[in-house]
Amino acid sequence: MTPRHLAPLVALSFAAGCAVAPPERLPRLTPSDDILPNFVVPDARRRMVFLARQEWTLFGQPRVRDNGTESFLEFPPGAEATHEVQGPMLSRVLTYWYAVTRQPIVGFQGELRPWSAAFISWLAKSAGLSQDAFPSTVLHWDYIAHALNGDSTRFVAHDARAYAPQVGDLLCAPRGEAFVAEVRGFSDLRRGAYHCDLVVERHTDALDAIGGNVSDAVSLTRVALDAEGRVVPTSTRPWVVVLEQR
Repeated sequence: MTPRHLAPLVALSFAAGCAVAPPERLPRLTPSDDILPNFVVPDARRRMVFLARQEWTLFGQPRVRDNGTESFLEFPPGAEATHEVQGPMLSRVLTYWYAVTRQPIVGFQGELRPWSAAFISWLAKSAGLSQDAFPSTVLHWDYIAHALNGDSTRFVAHDARAYAPQVGDLLCAPRGEAFVAEVRGFSDLRRGAYHCDLVVERHTDALDAIGGNVSDAVSLTRVALDAEGRVVPTSTRPWVVVLEQR
């Protein structure tokens, strides 16, 4: 049927519509404290936590276990172990890395470069934080120094021995035997190798924190707290600084 033949039908339909009696007046709706919206628009802190949990789930929800001599990952019953070089996991790692830098992720030895800082930077960037609040980087020290110098518009650095971290804060520790020996406390902080995890849940005597490139995956670590709610350092994670997210 051509447009010319459709014209009378369209006109007829409009005419029929005009002939229909108007519906009865609907009851007037007024706002009520008993009716809550069925959606939540979270702030950047909660977006970071949500994204961290999302990526942890994509990696199979591995948890870090420590038997006193070494750390290893434990996966839920029936779940397959994941690793950074597996196809689906590698695609996520590449997403974290190239969202914050154009440096090659493969090092001279053909292995992936440490991507834990890229993961934290990706969380911050994806949550909508500006570069002033959290600079995108593949080195943890860059954003630690940014907070230490008072340049961050959102994060404040605290001595881990004097501050009780909350959900959305970052826990940071030096890594590498030689560097750990040099950085024994907050006053010793200097440029070097660090690792940071995002606090995603707080319990009475412990925190749950998620980090990237922990045993080659996005993993959750249970961090013990002392009686004052401060993190207890361990040989594998000698926490020295907490970045409070305000």
